[in-house]
Amino acid sequence: MTQAQSEHLATIDWQRGKWADARGKYSREHTWWLVGGAKFKASDAAFLLPAGYRDGAKIDPEKMFVATIASAHMLSWLHLAFGIGSEVLSYSDEAHGIMTELSEGVYWVSEVLLHPNITYSERSRATPVAEARLHELAHEQCFIANLIKTKVTVHSAIAV
Repeated sequence: MTQAQSEHLATIDWQRGKWADARGKYSREHTWWLVGGAKFKASDAAFLLPAGYRDGAKIDPEKMFVATIASAHMLSWLHLAFGIGSEVLSYSDEAHGIMTELSEGVYWVSEVLLHPNITYSERSRATPVAEARLHELAHEQCFIANLIKTKVTVHSAIAV
């Protein structure tokens, strides 16, 4: 890629809804439409909202941020692993985000903990050292990791 490119990836749609007649109040629920047809109801993280404003949406931007980091890391890691001839059978990750308060009522995702569980074929088992090195390289080459200030920590367990 030699020049900057822009691609439409998502549409965010919000309506005032049930709060239309309440001065200064608004719903945080909105819809994400992703290219390819996926549709998600999203809202703020529940702990950030007073009980009366919680919409019950299961997805929030903070969770999607963590999922994006985990997904981008996995894709970078798989690219490197297959590039050196590893035969990976599965990769799953229960990623966690840590919300930290910057100042009163202002939070950010300060750290994302990745817990990849990787299964290899019998003929291409990775050593813990080799796998850890692939995670380091994946983090260095991951385009998402290169644009965030959030700390990303990988806790990996090798499975066969």
